[in-house]
Amino acid sequence: MNLRQRFAELLQIITKDIPEREYYVQLGFLTALIQEPFYLYGRPGCGSSLFIRRISSAFKDAKILKLGKKQKQLPDNINDFNLIIFDNFTPNEEVSKNNLQIVIHDHEKNSIIISGNQKPESALSRSEVSDQVTLTIMLPDNISSDALCQLLQIHGTDSNVTVPPSLAISAEEQAQWIQAISKVTLSPNTLAVIGKVAETCEKNCVYVPIRRWLALSNMIKAIAFLNGRTETKLIDTFFLGTSIWGRSASNTAISESYREILKTQLYKNTPSLLEKPYNANDLFMRVNHLVHSSNNLYETKPFNGEKCLAYRITIAGESVPLYAPLKYIETDIDFNPYNELRQIEKRVVCNYHGTSNCTISIDPQVRTSGLRSSVNQANSTSPKFEEFGTLPTYILRENAPEIIDEKKRLRDSLNTEIKESMDRETANLVALRNTYKLFNESKNDLFCFTQMFNAVQDDIKKQFDNTANIIKTIKKASETIASLPSNMLKTPNLVGKPQAKPQAPQATPPSNAEK
Repeated sequence: MNLRQRFAELLQIITKDIPEREYYVQLGFLTALIQEPFYLYGRPGCGSSLFIRRISSAFKDAKILKLGKKQKQLPDNINDFNLIIFDNFTPNEEVSKNNLQIVIHDHEKNSIIISGNQKPESALSRSEVSDQVTLTIMLPDNISSDALCQLLQIHGTDSNVTVPPSLAISAEEQAQWIQAISKVTLSPNTLAVIGKVAETCEKNCVYVPIRRWLALSNMIKAIAFLNGRTETKLIDTFFLGTSIWGRSASNTAISESYREILKTQLYKNTPSLLEKPYNANDLFMRVNHLVHSSNNLYETKPFNGEKCLAYRITIAGESVPLYAPLKYIETDIDFNPYNELRQIEKRVVCNYHGTSNCTISIDPQVRTSGLRSSVNQANSTSPKFEEFGTLPTYILRENAPEIIDEKKRLRDSLNTEIKESMDRETANLVALRNTYKLFNESKNDLFCFTQMFNAVQDDIKKQFDNTANIIKTIKKASETIASLPSNMLKTPNLVGKPQAKPQAPQATPPSNAEK
């Protein structure tokens, strides 16, 4: 049996019948194994006593000193003990506080567990040992209904476990492993994550002394060593993203940042995956419009950074302008126009239905209040838009040479965009596949925080599926643009006859009489 198999069996035994607390037991055991002190915080009845008994059982013939209500006197030589436990610790008791300070400052080869129901930021700071305690393990107050049912089924059975002597850890083995752990190499990825977490701590005013960073990096090395590796991996840093930082606000800030840090490191070689996903649907819409639109020249005006068709409608006695981006003309797409404030007008929906005539539907609420009312557009959740009217669009010239030339330039530009986006997204897809495969190899690693592992895997898979759909849409765009006639001409698909002398396209439609 190799070391990894031995620890796998040992962890399975000490976490037996402790649903939704397994990772906390593993993390506490790992901290005790490398002889770093930790604070175990939990309300009465949360299982902290069972937690400590399970960790203690993993050490063979361990000499345990338990300081609490029954035992308060500190022995002369604390280094005769392998494990020192402060049970139900409170800094209100001066004797307990002094004992903790002595043990923390004078211990050499002891594992130290401090258990209490006072918040760590209070208990440790008042005891003046905050900088010496490596991490805090916060046991959850509640468990899920499934975990509760599981506990009820085993209620009444012996909660203690017996670790076979062949698996239990002797003091000699522990000393040898601590030496071997110190020789494990921190990988560049691991160092990058630690550095970014340190920046997050500084940004959020979380003071972490150098001594604690050394201890935390030693825990990362220990995870790698016990998994049979001589170099650390990203997965070994998972516990940095859990609630080990003492204060609730610190835990929240660092946990949220850690996920982004991990994601950045995972995709460091494919930075485009960290950006907003490429809008392939917009590409396909532009290609589709290029291929199926006419070569007509419409009267437009620049508005909000793009060419727009200007209309005017009368609602609630007010004549208001609307601006429809030219890219939507002759398409079948529902869109919201711009209003006179250069904002997207969410209370109006337009659609050209493949022609040059714009059909307008409105939110029923604006029939009486008007579009200039102070109604919050973001909260406008009308279940159904009502058809309001149809606005004609006047044509300046059919088959205009300048439009044909512009469409040729657009075709070349879109072909370039298609090639570049296809190359980029294909490279992303390959990178995501390789990342998923490589990451999945660590699924059964010891001390793997399963909840975070699954979240990362789900994110990679989601990114993979999104990228695959993007590629599929880009292919459709490529096939569509390939069907474009070489002469770039298309018979106009319009309703109505263009005006010989176009007027400003701001007519009130005959069908928009207010009801």
